Amino acid sequence: MSGRIYDKLCTIDDSAQAEALSAKPTVYCGSCGAKAFDSDSVCDPVEFREGGIPQKGRK
Repeated sequence: MSGRIYDKLCTIDDSAQAEALSAKPTVYCGSCGAKAFDSDSVCDPVEFREGGIPQKGRK
């Protein structure tokens, strides 16, 4: 099963669909930390920075 780009990871209860949406992540959710390939798949998208995920509240 492949994830639909407009589904938010925090509302999905199907693990296969969640895995499809989070394969090769480029962003993470600033609220819950879910990782996703597409920014539309999380509520508060934050792009990964070189060297890893920035700490919340730090730039």
